[in-house]
Amino acid sequence: MSETCFLIQEDAVPHAPSLSLDPDAEVVLVVLETSRRPHDMARLIPELKAQCEAARIVLLADSFDPDFLVLAYQAGAAGVLHTATAPQILVKSLELIMLGESMFPTAAILSAINDLADALRHEHQPGMTEAPIKTHSPEERNLSGREEAILRLLTEGAPNKVIARKLGVAEATVKIHVKAILRKLRAQNRTQAAMWATTHLNSVSDGRRD
Repeated sequence: MSETCFLIQEDAVPHAPSLSLDPDAEVVLVVLETSRRPHDMARLIPELKAQCEAARIVLLADSFDPDFLVLAYQAGAAGVLHTATAPQILVKSLELIMLGESMFPTAAILSAINDLADALRHEHQPGMTEAPIKTHSPEERNLSGREEAILRLLTEGAPNKVIARKLGVAEATVKIHVKAILRKLRAQNRTQAAMWATTHLNSVSDGRRD
């Protein structure tokens, strides 16, 4: 960065919350490397924005998980860039972000949109029957602990607002997780997901207690 227009004020900070941002700054760029815990880093964005509303926060990621991209966007990130981005392209991207542009990987976004469109199309298709979902364990479905918790509440018929209150998260975050759950389970709607959870999550809990 020495030959660019950027001036590095803090570097190699182990924990993003330790960053001290000037609340009166007209604009400040914060770049977070997220390879270890991308979802956790994305959730730090509101904390940093609370310190400085003008902060432009960019996440560097090793891969582009659609759920992560949606979470980062909802949290207020100005961009998500790949860690392997060429230096010249990285600098130009950061310059555009500082000018007010948003930079997100187009291919990953289009993939997420297609997945969501397919899920909505199946959910609202007239005459669609509740076909059973193929049997897979939560581990095989790659469900996170938070997603399992939401699934359990879905089996109780809890709406997003109630789930958000019980888990202490934003309703928008619950919506993101529900969409991810439907995609991972290949479920057409919340009802199918709840039916799957009733059998599989209970059996997993029983096994863990033994």
